[in-house]
Amino acid sequence: MKGNKNMRNTLILIAVAIFSVGNSLSAAEQGWGKSQTQRSIGGILGGATVGGVIGHQHGKQKEGIIIGSVLGMLIGNQSGKSKDIREEQQRWEQRQREMAHQERMRREEQQRIEQARQYRMQQTRSTTSTFGGSTRSSSDELTQARHRAEQREAELQREMEIRRIQEERRRALLEFQERERRAQEQLERIRNGESVQIQSSSNSLYSNNPIY
Repeated sequence: MKGNKNMRNTLILIAVAIFSVGNSLSAAEQGWGKSQTQRSIGGILGGATVGGVIGHQHGKQKEGIIIGSVLGMLIGNQSGKSKDIREEQQRWEQRQREMAHQERMRREEQQRIEQARQYRMQQTRSTTSTFGGSTRSSSDELTQARHRAEQREAELQREMEIRRIQEERRRALLEFQERERRAQEQLERIRNGESVQIQSSSNSLYSNNPIY
């Protein structure tokens, strides 16, 4: 009776171990992490070994192997799962750092492109302003030169007119003085009883053109 009970317990433990191992392998195929799978299997093997040794010392080697396998699988599973979670968290953080680095590089590149565009625009405006200022300066200089030339020409015309008038006055004055001299000579000859031929002053260049 006792032997049958032990056999039944052994079969139950074997079934539980097989079920646990099967679930472990199935879960590994469905999405367990690498460490969780490896440590679950390692826990089963290690637990079976330790459990077999302990069970042998108490005359229950099979029970010890089964119990050790189940406990080893559970411990290995949780240990591997924790490691997978940490590694996944590290990978996620690494991906975030890489994405942040790429985003920073993209922004810096856009900033360099924008700075280059602004520099080109500034150079273009500066060049346009320089040429435009030179054109306006040349135009202003030409206008001022034309005004100065016209002013000097007007002054020249006025000066020439003044000189012409002065020359005419001088010539008229000389002629009047000459007429006065001849008239005085004739007057003295007449007073001295000499005969003279009186010349008309109508032939004078300025006789009919009074000088002011």
